[in-house]
Amino acid sequence: MKNVMKKQQRQQQDSGFFSGSLAAVFLIGVNIAAYLFFQFSENGPGLVARFILYPGNILQGHYWTLLTSGFLHLNWTHLGLNMLGIFIFGRVVERRLGFRTTLFIYFGALFISMLASLVIYAAVLQKNVAVLGASGAVMGLISAAMLIAPFSVTWEMLLPIPTMVKGWMFFYADIKGFLGGEQDGVSHLAHLCGFLSVMILVYFLSTDDRKKFTAGLVINVLSLAAAVWVKQRYFL
Repeated sequence: MKNVMKKQQRQQQDSGFFSGSLAAVFLIGVNIAAYLFFQFSENGPGLVARFILYPGNILQGHYWTLLTSGFLHLNWTHLGLNMLGIFIFGRVVERRLGFRTTLFIYFGALFISMLASLVIYAAVLQKNVAVLGASGAVMGLISAAMLIAPFSVTWEMLLPIPTMVKGWMFFYADIKGFLGGEQDGVSHLAHLCGFLSVMILVYFLSTDDRKKFTAGLVINVLSLAAAVWVKQRYFL
C-alpha cells in the first residue's frame, strides 16, 4: 500500500513539473523560431536592422522595435540563458496567475524595459545604445515570481534557492553591473527596468492578484530587512 501511494505521489509530482508550462513553452518556441529565422533564413540577417531597438529606428517611426527587439539574440548562449529564465520563472508565475496574465507580464515587462532603457540611454546618459534580447521580459517574470511565490523552490538550477532569494541576487547583480558602467556588454539598465516594471503592471491585474503581489512585497521587505540585520549583527 505504501509503495502504491509513493508511486502515485511521484506521478503527481512529475505531472506537476510539466503542468502550468504552456506560456513558457509558447514564449520559448516563439523566441527560438525568431532566432532561427534571423540567423539562418535568406532574408533574416538583412532584416535585423529594421527590428532592433536603437534611437535611430524610433526616430524613423519604427515603433514596433520596442517589442521585436526582444526576440533578437546575439548567439545561442544569449538565447539559451533567457529561455532557461522563461522556463523556470514563467512556470512559477503561470501556476499562480494563469496563462494570460503570464503573457501580459512578459510582454508588458518587455515593452516597459525597452522604452525606459531607450529613454534613459538616449536622453539622460547621452548614449546611442541598441537594446536586444528577452532579458528585460525575463526580469519581469523573475520580479513577479519572487512576489507571488517568495518561498517557492525551483530545482531546475544547481542549488535549491527560494525564488525570493534568486530575485534579489539578480537585482543586486544588475545594480552592480549598471553602476560599473556595463563593461560586460550587458544592458543591466534594461534588466532593472524589466524588474521594476511590475510596479506598473500590477495595477492592471485583478484585485485578488494585486493582493497576492502586496502580500509578497511585505514578505520580501521583511525578509530582506531581517537578512540585513542578521548580517550586521553577527557577520560584521
